[in-house]
Amino acid sequence: MALPAFLSRLQLIDEPRLALFDADGTLWDNDIADDCTIWMIGTGRVKTASKWDTYKRLFDADAPAGCRYLLELYEGLTRVELTAHVEAYWRDFMKLAYIDETVEVLRYLAGRGFRVWVVSGSPTDFLEPLKRQLPVDRIVGMDFEVDGRGVLTGRLAGISCAAQGKADKVRSLWNGPIQFAAGNSLLDEAMLRLARDVAWVVHPHADLERLARAAGWEIKPSPRPPYGTTGWVSLADELRQRGLRVPEGL
Repeated sequence: MALPAFLSRLQLIDEPRLALFDADGTLWDNDIADDCTIWMIGTGRVKTASKWDTYKRLFDADAPAGCRYLLELYEGLTRVELTAHVEAYWRDFMKLAYIDETVEVLRYLAGRGFRVWVVSGSPTDFLEPLKRQLPVDRIVGMDFEVDGRGVLTGRLAGISCAAQGKADKVRSLWNGPIQFAAGNSLLDEAMLRLARDVAWVVHPHADLERLARAAGWEIKPSPRPPYGTTGWVSLADELRQRGLRVPEGL
């Protein structure tokens, strides 16, 4: 696969160098927060199916608030239990559809001495296993608050890693120049504006694509409507499509 020509615009004069990648819709076509949560509901690891519709309605109205609300579905799990469940998801079920060109660009940048961070509105814990599959140095996402007994409270800890919060959280962790950023939705706009050399929108939602064209950013058009832009099916249908059990009463 030929690498995008825009990579030649990256200035290799800085040490260290940083490249930022969104995850959902940028590294893969679908959404790990949704897929992992649906799997955990279908396998009985969480008993919060009744909150799913509220999560989806809230996400449609206010996506950053929806990203934060998802954490409530995990209230009461211990951090040890959550880690074990996430490992099982990646090992036994994870079927995320990687976008080949994005993955190749990520590998290329890592091979050229860039530190690679994945910056996501999904829970950080859900993405930690990615570091074993791709040359990713750090996951920056939504962090669960954990109490003194190691139990998830269902609340956010620290900066909300969505929309402006993505840029704020990156800047709280990194003081140097940022050469490259890739994202797919308006939740990534502020992060994309951090990129000094190249901002790349991958399979963008229509509103981000319009903004990207006006800003002169690089664009990889989507061959199909991006995930979540054509409405949602019911949780029961999501479970059935994945061959998972539908909880009684759903």
